[in-house]
Amino acid sequence: MSTSTPLLDPGIALVLLAAGSARRFGGDKLSAECGGKRVIEWALEAAEKAGFVTRTIVLPVGKESLMTSVSGWQVVENPAPDEGLASSIRVAVKAVGTAQRLVIALADMPLVAPSHLRALALADGTVFTEHSAGRAGVPAAFPRGAFRQLSELKGDRGAAILAGTIDHTMLSPADPSNLIDVDTPAALAEASDLLGALKR
Repeated sequence: MSTSTPLLDPGIALVLLAAGSARRFGGDKLSAECGGKRVIEWALEAAEKAGFVTRTIVLPVGKESLMTSVSGWQVVENPAPDEGLASSIRVAVKAVGTAQRLVIALADMPLVAPSHLRALALADGTVFTEHSAGRAGVPAAFPRGAFRQLSELKGDRGAAILAGTIDHTMLSPADPSNLIDVDTPAALAEASDLLGALKR
């Protein structure tokens, strides 16, 4: 996505979820080096390059240092991340206020393309990203009419659980590798290799 990409309507909000425990990774994965940048930087830049004006990141309490020297983002804290992923989604919905559309993405997916995020933003209705075997997942986009269901989620199940209860469409990524989730050191190495290859 070029720097001339038109900005999106401010009523279309993007929220980056970054309050996970990283237990499987064994440490602070968002600060880990990946293809020459921190993992979190790839996700931040993808959102900015996609043209989002309204950008929010959900962090655990005390992790504001992840956003040092980063501007243009609303930083909100999840006071209870141990309750599971749904707790961050509830915080996100509250944070975006009067937004008319919400795109939810994860901070540990460094290969998600800006064009994919933008397509979700400009689509109609609820749209999930199509993962392997046709599974619905994030990034995903929701109209305001779905915010209530998002705010009622519980436990460690993310927004994709709503695919079984609300009408939706699916959007495939340009490349399945775009959906690598850095949950383990092995996944970090794979993502880093792919990002390095893209820069050559």
